Amino acid sequence: MKTTRKKLTKDFTESISTFTSVHVGSRLEFFPTEIVMIEADVSYSFLYLKNGQRIIVSTNIQKLEERFLPFMNMVRVHRSYMINTEFLKQIDGVNAILVNDIQCIISRRKRIDLFNAMQTIN
Repeated sequence: MKTTRKKLTKDFTESISTFTSVHVGSRLEFFPTEIVMIEADVSYSFLYLKNGQRIIVSTNIQKLEERFLPFMNMVRVHRSYMINTEFLKQIDGVNAILVNDIQCIISRRKRIDLFNAMQTIN
């Protein structure tokens, strides 16, 4: 079952606190405000944290996308990348530049989703 942000009700989105941690796999839980970017690698994912750490988890990016769905800052921008728009510095052509000089590619089809999410947040 594929869930989209449009299907979430306003009440559900408002009930999610910024202090809610999300299970990312392997007995690990993180607050969405700690995660800068998620990078997919087959059935594993790399979490890039704001303190500079890079953690590997055995959860695929699709499952993580479902878990972070209530948090409007987490946006899937590519088949292999999901970013937190709080840490977005600039968009340079097809690349997104985040804090700690982390870069990722933005696909042309997901670019619209990114801009819509940024407008919704602001």
